[in-house]
Amino acid sequence: MALSVETPSPATDTDALHADRPTPPPSPKPARPRKSQAERMLDATLRFLSSVKVGVFLLAVLIVASVLGTVIIQKGTSGFTEYYASLLPAERELYEFLGLLDIYHTRWFNLLLLTVSLNIVLASIDYFPAAWRYVRKPVVKINQAFVSRQPFRHVAYATEAETALQTLKARAAQELRPFTHRWLPISAVYRVVETVNPRDGSITILTESHAWNRLTAYAVHAALLTIFGGALVGGLFGHKGTVRMVPGQSANTFVSFGAPDEPAQEFAMPFTLVCTDIEQNLLDPRKPDLSAPNTLDWHTRAIIRDEQRGVEVPAHIHLNHPFDYRGYRFFQASFDNFGSARTVNIELRPAGSPTGTAYLIGREPTDIPGLGRVRLADFIPDVTFQGGRLGSASGEYRRPVAILDVLGDNPRQLYAFPVEALETIGNAPFLKAKTEVGDMRLVMTDFEKVSSGHILQVQYDPGVAAVYLGSAMLIVALWLVFFFAHQRLWLYMEPLPDGHVRISLAGHTNRNRPAFEKRFQSIVAALPAAPGREFPPDSQPSATD
Repeated sequence: MALSVETPSPATDTDALHADRPTPPPSPKPARPRKSQAERMLDATLRFLSSVKVGVFLLAVLIVASVLGTVIIQKGTSGFTEYYASLLPAERELYEFLGLLDIYHTRWFNLLLLTVSLNIVLASIDYFPAAWRYVRKPVVKINQAFVSRQPFRHVAYATEAETALQTLKARAAQELRPFTHRWLPISAVYRVVETVNPRDGSITILTESHAWNRLTAYAVHAALLTIFGGALVGGLFGHKGTVRMVPGQSANTFVSFGAPDEPAQEFAMPFTLVCTDIEQNLLDPRKPDLSAPNTLDWHTRAIIRDEQRGVEVPAHIHLNHPFDYRGYRFFQASFDNFGSARTVNIELRPAGSPTGTAYLIGREPTDIPGLGRVRLADFIPDVTFQGGRLGSASGEYRRPVAILDVLGDNPRQLYAFPVEALETIGNAPFLKAKTEVGDMRLVMTDFEKVSSGHILQVQYDPGVAAVYLGSAMLIVALWLVFFFAHQRLWLYMEPLPDGHVRISLAGHTNRNRPAFEKRFQSIVAALPAAPGREFPPDSQPSATD
């Protein structure tokens, strides 16, 4: 407990010698220099920019603009070309004029971010000194007029001043001392300040907890500034586009598509993305259908080869599970409707036999006795023959064929057809050598359906780390704001001529009034009343403004 005693200043000899002399009139204060018009305009501008009302309005505009950027399909995203084609000519002109098709990269959105940030900074500068005074200079000297202005107040009388004082101090500490004060014994968490006035013998005791809560608003401001700073960096230097992933192929660039009359923009990545596998989970695999209603999830597996850092990082991207690397985010956007296969089931059947030895062939080589290492090289869903070459008439699974690569010392290609297709191509000599191995025939019995390629959305945002950090800061700051309260209790004791002591309790909290009222009532209940003394009309606890 801090104890401070107010001592009146003693009169000096000089004061006594000049006591009878007339007091000279106070010298006039020097007139303040008149501000120029430019200074007045600057002051008015700063007052306007630091206004809380202006800040709330700008923040509302920023929220609306962000919502529009989410609802309206933006340039560089998958499906923008189809969305742009669906707009009416008047809608296109309006959206282009307002920049609604690329909101986060427009000048007015970045200017809005800067203006909101400036408003937060200026408002913080204006209001911080008042909030800081709660922490550095608490109110430790009060009177009855101060008590009457508090939302919680109570007046009682006692005869044993010391007993009443110790009882109330103990109860106030029990109700208001935070549990965290044991590990953080600082005045901003909890403090008791006792002030004695020797002029009238009155005592004021301030019991205060969580004074730091007055500063949590500025933690919210810091979090918002961090988020806006990251968004501004992303808007100025970030890009987004798409890249098509096909097993066995690699890419170190992605493409951003705008309006049909705008050239596509290509952006380089500081690493190479190598697709190793794609997979599609179908609701009903028996259906020859790769549409979205029949798809539960689709997976893209790749390896990121970063020569600058000398590392290879595996990446697995599927629905609602993006992958982040060096400020680049990859997530699933769409897939091709053109059919393909992830794996095929084949059998090596002896001539005239309806069964044979079964093997599962995928993109990785599989050892087949008597044949060597074999892998799936390609898959055609609707095969056609044009000049001895294989092509696909459509992307539907009508006449499928698997193309297999035989590796080793004698590399070659083989074709695996379903058994019903082998009957129709039996008279094609150029296919006979591709479908037979010695006296064995290659027969495809089944295959795992998958699209021919996946479209990944690529978003490069160098400010995303700051946005994540600011979001975490904002969550913590809001928790501190709403789950803690600055609580103050004043105990004011005045000796009366009849030997009694008047005890006045005054309380204040900046939030959660019901919880503080319970604590205040508990402290009031500990007041020892003087026998035979009538309470004044305002002595009952009050929680009115």
